[in-house]
Amino acid sequence: MLKNHIIFAIRIFWKDKIYSILNILGLTLGISVGIILLLFLQNELTYDGHHEKKDQIYRLTIHLQAQGADFNTAVTARELAPVLKNEFPEVLNYVRFDTWSNVMVATHLDRENPARYYEDEIVDVDSSYLSVFSHEIIEGDKKGCLTGPGKAVLTESIAKKFFKNESAIGQVIQIGNEETKRTVTAVISDLPDNSHLKYKILLSDIERRGWLDEQTDPERISEGYWNPDLYTYLMLPPNYNTEDFNQKFEGIYDKYFKAFGDRIGGSATPLLQPLEDIHFTQGLTEDQPNGNMNYVYTFSTIGLFLILLACINYMNLATARSVYRAGEMGIRKVLGFTRLNLFWSVLTEALVLSTLAMIFSIAICYIVLYLTPFNSWIDKDLSISFLDNPVLLVGSLLITLLVGLVSGIYPALYIPAVPVVSALKGAFIGQSRGIILRKALIIFQFAISIFVIVITVLMDKQIDYMRKVDVGFDTENVVVIDIRRRNFGDKIDVIRNEINAHPNVLSSATSWGVPGIELGGQVFRVQSGDEMVQKNMNTLFVGPDYLETLGFEIVKGEGLRNTTSEETSILLVNESGAKELGWGDDPIHKRVRFFHGDTDILVVGMVKDFNFESLHNKIGPVFIVPTPNAGGALQIRVNGQDMQATIDHIEQVITKFDTKNPFQWRFLDAEFNAQYKADEIQHQLLSTLSYICIVISLLGLVGLSAFTVSQKAKEISIRKTLGASIPNVLVSFSKGYLKLMILAAIIAIPIADFVIVDWLSEFAYQMKQQWWYYAIPTLIVLLFGLGTVSIQVLKAAKANPVDGLRSE
Repeated sequence: MLKNHIIFAIRIFWKDKIYSILNILGLTLGISVGIILLLFLQNELTYDGHHEKKDQIYRLTIHLQAQGADFNTAVTARELAPVLKNEFPEVLNYVRFDTWSNVMVATHLDRENPARYYEDEIVDVDSSYLSVFSHEIIEGDKKGCLTGPGKAVLTESIAKKFFKNESAIGQVIQIGNEETKRTVTAVISDLPDNSHLKYKILLSDIERRGWLDEQTDPERISEGYWNPDLYTYLMLPPNYNTEDFNQKFEGIYDKYFKAFGDRIGGSATPLLQPLEDIHFTQGLTEDQPNGNMNYVYTFSTIGLFLILLACINYMNLATARSVYRAGEMGIRKVLGFTRLNLFWSVLTEALVLSTLAMIFSIAICYIVLYLTPFNSWIDKDLSISFLDNPVLLVGSLLITLLVGLVSGIYPALYIPAVPVVSALKGAFIGQSRGIILRKALIIFQFAISIFVIVITVLMDKQIDYMRKVDVGFDTENVVVIDIRRRNFGDKIDVIRNEINAHPNVLSSATSWGVPGIELGGQVFRVQSGDEMVQKNMNTLFVGPDYLETLGFEIVKGEGLRNTTSEETSILLVNESGAKELGWGDDPIHKRVRFFHGDTDILVVGMVKDFNFESLHNKIGPVFIVPTPNAGGALQIRVNGQDMQATIDHIEQVITKFDTKNPFQWRFLDAEFNAQYKADEIQHQLLSTLSYICIVISLLGLVGLSAFTVSQKAKEISIRKTLGASIPNVLVSFSKGYLKLMILAAIIAIPIADFVIVDWLSEFAYQMKQQWWYYAIPTLIVLLFGLGTVSIQVLKAAKANPVDGLRSE
């Protein structure tokens, strides 16, 4: 019987190819979205799940509170992990990660001109790394490859980059300006895309902090534990109760934190994060880029709606065409088919079409993932491999089965219910409940389409607003170059003068920290009435001409005069800092001291607030401190003319003084906008889904309107015979669909507004919403819908009325 059902379904397909193709296209898009959504969810929800001991690995974070400071941080003091291992029997092992950023790596050191590369993902780790985290060893020996100084383990891709087809084992590399050379002892497999740990090179040994080793004062030693600086991972027994750890930590606090904690009125509370929870953790400073569960919920919901839209298309077309199939159903009943037989026959048609759609969907997914920039848009490396990914194989089959069942279940109940006598007489014109359902489904389809498109437009407006908003300083045409003072020595002023000599260079300045990229923090003691109280402040240490180069605005007092090495006695505060410190609008001549300093620093000016972080965050308090030794980054303002010649000049000057490192530069505005990468990824995904929404909805409308018009061929012919014009016919047959689409808009817009207000709440600075942000995308969807219906009606209206009447 199943074989007969399949054969009959194929015959139905060939009998009405247009109807079948429309259905397959809709189902193909729905299943394609389902497969890619499955890959996306699998990637997001299995972060760090490839480690064999994942259930025993925890990242240690800490909540530090003190007078004037309160923050949760993903890093801890490097001295803490060995203490925990010695004093807590349940700490089976630990691994610390000390990250390097933008470091030069030299290879082939036995040659006169070694190859040099800048690499970001380099970390120092403990020798226990490969005992805690899982990796396939490609070359070398797992045991001892990270034990002892001067060793390096490379991932497979970086080994190929450095040494091409040569074996990496035994090769020597040099990291940055280290005099000690590193020997490659092992090559490990590349990390999967869904790992919060990002590295290409592992270096042996975590160095001790020299300034702490020299201390004998218990309070100063204790201070080291209040200065977190690297990531710490602990391996604990299976099913470990983390509350036990928190209770026992009180003893650690008393022994190692308390001496300094009492001085600053502080407290330290640990938090153990299970490895697989780290990706979705929010609100920690110094954390690696992580995920957002709200994004997962959003895309999952919209993806499911898209699949449902494809199913709705099938239901709409199938029930609408039940009028044509009434005779067929009647004859099959007379021939002895039971209602159950007919149910399975109609349902099989849906399953056959969904199976065909799955085949096309796989091809589309291959094209999207391998031949388009989709993966780069969403910053992932999704791939289709059914043999290596049984979850994907089973999931794709289940999606296809569910799409077939959901699409076919109502038609399979509805079509066989056609009365035999009415069907054989040709008097069956469709039940009113079927018409009502089709209208409801059209409303649902267009409500989803309008909702997604309005949300997409509003997200685009917010992202555009963030790119263009006045952040309080000028980010355009500013070239940023990392400075390695060890290479430049005391020649930075000479370098600046030579760079400034070019006619296209307007000014240059150095700083520790760059707004929008990275800003440091420092504890100060600040004047509060007659007392000096401690306060943690964002701090920007700057060299000469910095304010002019970046375009900061002084709103009170004076700017920064160039200081000598003996003089660091002045600073500036921003408006938010002055208010937070209780200085109001008059911070001039307020006193500040470094935490361990005794010399007063006077506030000589107040700068207009500027966004040194993304617009997700409110502007915080900042001190701008002049220093003659500012290094870190060189910022060069250019006039934007003949940019290539200007960059070439800058490169010549930099490489003249730094012969060891490859020249690298970047634009400040591009780096600043990179803060919104996660928002742009969300927008890209939503934009793609919105286009698919429209296509699926229009596909269904094409088939449904074509069917409706074919049913109304006689009515159209009579209207034309009686003198109705083509515009009259268009209006008459389109207004019903227009009413449904307007009702869909009335439902969708308030929901879209609720969702976008919730999304915008994540931003401290928001665009001003305008009514046309809702009206224009809604109008576009309505026009597309009306255009689709009008094309079908216009085709029938232009036909000869005689042909429509003759067919009766």
